[in-house]
Amino acid sequence: MHRLLICLGALLALSACGTKGPLYLPKPAVATAKAPAADHNTAPKESAP
Repeated sequence: MHRLLICLGALLALSACGTKGPLYLPKPAVATAKAPAADHNTAPKESAP
């Protein structure tokens, strides 16, 4: 029973580190520094008749 709790605790810690750690954070920083905002993020233009 103790092995099961230890394994679950280890998996929980690893999953928490994977989502909040350095595996996720640098990606948005690289994407924003690489290119400006895309056109699809802005409101559509009203130049159409």
